[in-house]
Amino acid sequence: MTVSKNESLTPLGTATIAKAIPMTSGRIGSWEIMISRRPLSTADLARRYDAVSGKWARKVCRFQLDTAYQEPLLASQVAVDLIHIKPHAQVLDCGVGNGSLSIALDSIKTGPVDIHGIDTSVEMLLQAKLKMRHAGMDPHLQQADVMSLPYDDQSFDVVMAAHVLEHLPNPQRALAEMVRVLKPGGMVFLCMTRPSLFGALVQFRWRTRAITEQQGIAWLDASRLVDVGSQPVRLGSFAGVASTAFWARRPI
Repeated sequence: MTVSKNESLTPLGTATIAKAIPMTSGRIGSWEIMISRRPLSTADLARRYDAVSGKWARKVCRFQLDTAYQEPLLASQVAVDLIHIKPHAQVLDCGVGNGSLSIALDSIKTGPVDIHGIDTSVEMLLQAKLKMRHAGMDPHLQQADVMSLPYDDQSFDVVMAAHVLEHLPNPQRALAEMVRVLKPGGMVFLCMTRPSLFGALVQFRWRTRAITEQQGIAWLDASRLVDVGSQPVRLGSFAGVASTAFWARRPI
């Protein structure tokens, strides 16, 4: 297994006009005050994740991500689907980080699965390589941007992302890319930070959005996906129910 950089990608520093992310708002008499922030660019995100990659394993352990993702994956029945795909189901993990979501899927699936992972951070890809190999996996990893996936249409049986879309200047464009590379009948599986005290801390630290269940379902509906489902995700430590898992299928 190798970690490669796809040379055909749009440069990671390419400017994108991004809508401001609302952070908080309030009223004082007839005045309405709103504080918002511009989302980090793809290049800035890559640099920040490169910088924290060495400490990320401790965060994953603290929030018990490897096990936290198992329950919603089981609820989505994605592992059941993978059994029937021959010879190997093809799975893409967008924003793979250090591999927690893929490792959670690998721990509950039966039968062979080919795991592909992308991330804009080279350092996180190196962490994923080490951690996933330690878990007995042999993934295909490369540096790439979810906004412009370097794969052909209808390449994957499952396309998933954990805490990625809420970071992005245009989450729905990224979701459209995920659907583009998904086979008919295949599943999209997403985890996104929900509004909460912990979510607010993440939002201020990383300039992310806090995605309500209604908003996440609306994104999936707008992408013309079907069989939409969702479930809260309980993280370890003090985070509590800080995320929501969403899943849906591309119509056949």
